[in-house]
Amino acid sequence: MDFLKEIKNRILVYDGSKGYMLQKLGMKGGECPELWNVEHADEVRKVYTAYKEAGADVIQTNTFQGNRMKLEEYSLGDRTYELNFESAKLAKEIMGKDGFVAASIGPIGILFEPSGELTFEKAYETFKEQVKALVDGGVDIINFETFTDLAEMRAALIAAKEVANIPVICSVSFEANGRTLMGQDPYTVAVVLKSLGADMIGTNCSLGPFHLVDIIKKMNEAGGIPLSVKPNAGLPEVVNGQVIYSESPEKFASLASEFAMNGARLIGGCCGTTPEHIQAIKATISSLKPSELVKKCGQIITSGVKSLNLENIESVETGEIDLSKDNELLEQLQGNNVDVIIDKAIDLACGGYEAIYINVDQAKGNEKLLADVVNVAQGYIKEPFIIETADSKALEQALRLYRGKAGVVVNGYSHETLEDLLKVAKKYGSTVVDTVVLKRE
Repeated sequence: MDFLKEIKNRILVYDGSKGYMLQKLGMKGGECPELWNVEHADEVRKVYTAYKEAGADVIQTNTFQGNRMKLEEYSLGDRTYELNFESAKLAKEIMGKDGFVAASIGPIGILFEPSGELTFEKAYETFKEQVKALVDGGVDIINFETFTDLAEMRAALIAAKEVANIPVICSVSFEANGRTLMGQDPYTVAVVLKSLGADMIGTNCSLGPFHLVDIIKKMNEAGGIPLSVKPNAGLPEVVNGQVIYSESPEKFASLASEFAMNGARLIGGCCGTTPEHIQAIKATISSLKPSELVKKCGQIITSGVKSLNLENIESVETGEIDLSKDNELLEQLQGNNVDVIIDKAIDLACGGYEAIYINVDQAKGNEKLLADVVNVAQGYIKEPFIIETADSKALEQALRLYRGKAGVVVNGYSHETLEDLLKVAKKYGSTVVDTVVLKRE
């Protein structure tokens, strides 16, 4: 079966929580869930089987925190490949040809720079290692889930695309205010991840199913990509020392049709859900077909950064970091004083601009400068960036770090340079800007 073809013909059912079920089977707090894939394989097999028998079309591997950096906390870093491979192999044995196995990959657990210490390259290599082990184990799908920062998700998605040619799901968690922990809204998340080549996007964890209805609706406004949704079974409560989730299977599944009506093609459960919750979802959506649903998809976005339409670039009010016009800034940056960008970024952030134009090619001999400027500036500026450079390597370094959907200027270059720039822009889902006539101060 082909996963991407199947979701065009019917709504698929995801499985539910692994950790919650393993706790019921004896896993104690503080234990490494991934170690159970080897030392308690029969118990993990029971969980996989229970979800398959409940009607799940897709079951996930027990590898949510199976990256090397998390496993090091249990002194198991050197067993990263083994624990991921064995989990995928076991899940594939259980599901067989009756459905699909998705690799469950969660965030690393360290904030991305500049807020934290995690660099793009470290995250990229960490995800690449875990993805390879799971793909070698036989998974059909890669599912990055419970991410709260687009920067980290970008690194994960790029790593997956470079390791394997299988569908990738990017699922993000949102706070009660409808934004990620790092402040990104559902529509922007959808546009950026779609432009980067995700095959499916969605949301999981967070709160209960009622909270995720509005999230899915806003993601669906981006249009043009199927959605997945995996709510928690309500909020956790501690009763007699045990964590419980009070959302009943019937109430949990009551919104499955509404999720489907708003673009969801893969519906399951996250924390606190059980095979009973998945069985209830199966019963609710078994008669639904995508072709019969009233589609509420928004217009497909083919150009633009966030809500900015770059096809009408001449009407955009744009601030700039342009070293060809700012000799003082050029001198300071050539002296490796990147901190000067902080003051510049703060000024631009208060300027009411619709976009920020960046061109630092005048500074010679520092191929990391563009990436450094972009990385520092995005910590203060929320408006989209329009980047101009003749250096495709510098552009790639910058786009690997940029958290939004950038515009890339490609006019006025030789054929060879143009081809290199277009290749990089396409890889990172950027909008190509043929001409730039900007309204500047």
